[in-house]
Amino acid sequence: MWVGTWGGVFKNTGTTWLTQGPESFVESLFIAHDNTKWVGLWGGGVYKCEAEGKWENVKDASPTNSVNVIASDQKGSIWVGDWGGGAVNLDGKGEIDVNNKTGGASNFNGKRWIQYKAGEVNLGDNSVTAIVCDTKEQMWFGTYHGISRLDKGVWTLFNKQNSKLPDNDVYSLAADSKGNIWIGTCNGLAKLSGETWTIFKKENCGLVDNLILSVAEDSFGNIWAGTNKGVSVFDGSKWKTYSSENSKLINNRVQTIKIRDKKVYLGTTKGISVFAK
Repeated sequence: MWVGTWGGVFKNTGTTWLTQGPESFVESLFIAHDNTKWVGLWGGGVYKCEAEGKWENVKDASPTNSVNVIASDQKGSIWVGDWGGGAVNLDGKGEIDVNNKTGGASNFNGKRWIQYKAGEVNLGDNSVTAIVCDTKEQMWFGTYHGISRLDKGVWTLFNKQNSKLPDNDVYSLAADSKGNIWIGTCNGLAKLSGETWTIFKKENCGLVDNLILSVAEDSFGNIWAGTNKGVSVFDGSKWKTYSSENSKLINNRVQTIKIRDKKVYLGTTKGISVFAK
């Protein structure tokens, strides 16, 4: 198991935890198909590890030197979501002044890094909070001004003004096995199926809270939505919530969700909880 924390990257060998790579604030940890480890740091840029123990700084991957997300497409090409100046904090308190550089999305095509910025393409803004590739090989980018889709070179922006997206502040994205896109915002969870939008809020379903920090599909097709008040699970017809009050979830702020086989790993501000059926 590999884990990104405020104090760096750690690897679990089964018996102990070992420090790996730069000891800095890890915003994103991604393990590629070729087993390369990619790490996005707050104020430290991007690092990668191709061989065991050998980490190198990837200078061209991050315009602002602060990275929120690293992902890949189905061909294994690496995508980096950067922060722009004045990005809104995930807890909604205040703003973060990164620097005068503009962020955006960067893609490594195997030869060089290509940067995409708002104003040049239909990217919501230059603070990219989430990236996912769907079953049709379309790339999706969450920002603080909606979500953008990249399909065969064409960028399309969806926001509250031109669609049923419940809020422009997008914190998380997931592509499920049925071709749907799940969008976690600060005001509810949206499902986009083709051109059909379905909105889930605590007011109209069993979702525990409208601030969706993380979202993922498990091995059984259930959708997990992490919030500040626990994690809600949707089986296609009904919702069930797990919290520190009614389960062994270590903390109610579920910031990241990863699926491995039939287990669900929930990253919180106080550690990791594992759910297994």
